Amino acid sequence: MPTERRDLAAIAREQVAQTRQTLGLSVEDFASVLGETLAWQPTAGEIISWETSSVPPGDIILALPILTGRPRPGGVDGDQLGDLVAVYRSRSQFSTHMPPDQLMDGANTVRAVGLSLNLLTQGFADRRWHDLIEGGAQVRCLFLDPAGSAIQVREAEEGFPAGQLSGLTKLNIETLMRVRDRLPDDLRNRMELAVYDDTLRFNVVLVDDVCIAQPYLTESRRVDSPAFVIRRRQHRTCLYPVFDQFFETQWGRGRKL
Repeated sequence: MPTERRDLAAIAREQVAQTRQTLGLSVEDFASVLGETLAWQPTAGEIISWETSSVPPGDIILALPILTGRPRPGGVDGDQLGDLVAVYRSRSQFSTHMPPDQLMDGANTVRAVGLSLNLLTQGFADRRWHDLIEGGAQVRCLFLDPAGSAIQVREAEEGFPAGQLSGLTKLNIETLMRVRDRLPDDLRNRMELAVYDDTLRFNVVLVDDVCIAQPYLTESRRVDSPAFVIRRRQHRTCLYPVFDQFFETQWGRGRKL
């Protein structure tokens, strides 16, 4: 009996479509979720093409089991990965694949704790902040106190001249204070700012169900530290609650501005 020939391209297309349907996502949202797992960002048009006509790339096929939690041949399975969806070698690599405009588009809550919070203050325009808050978002940003002792320790660790990180942090705080001051009176309480004076451990940005966490490494600038992308999942929790609690604990110890 002749061996039955299988249309592998059709099977690959079916796998893409079935994974998206299993997750209950639109092509736009599915493209976004894939982008958090890959080192590049596919488009909605490419998703449609991979489901209907063209052959999906190999890394797309390898990413599908990660999204659904099925084991990958020769690798770790979804349960072992928990809610970790992507890792980037540095902040610049992360920002290339997930710029602030994309990360915070349509967000309901934005929470951040770190040193100077450059990602939010220098990478997101004042007008975008106003649009976000006027759309109903609640924002809390916690900076390392530019007048505290912890920031002096970090300046020494990173080899900066005394006062350089303090000056940058003060400038970033003033940037968001200006944004807040220009909001209508009834919206200003939606942007809360605070400072804390504590040993730096992580820079954490939580935007709705997505968390970006970067460790502060000794003698290494945070811009050069790896960035971990975590997505909160209802039935598979791991890292998101850890960093959620980390932010809330630090926020409770901060001083409101």
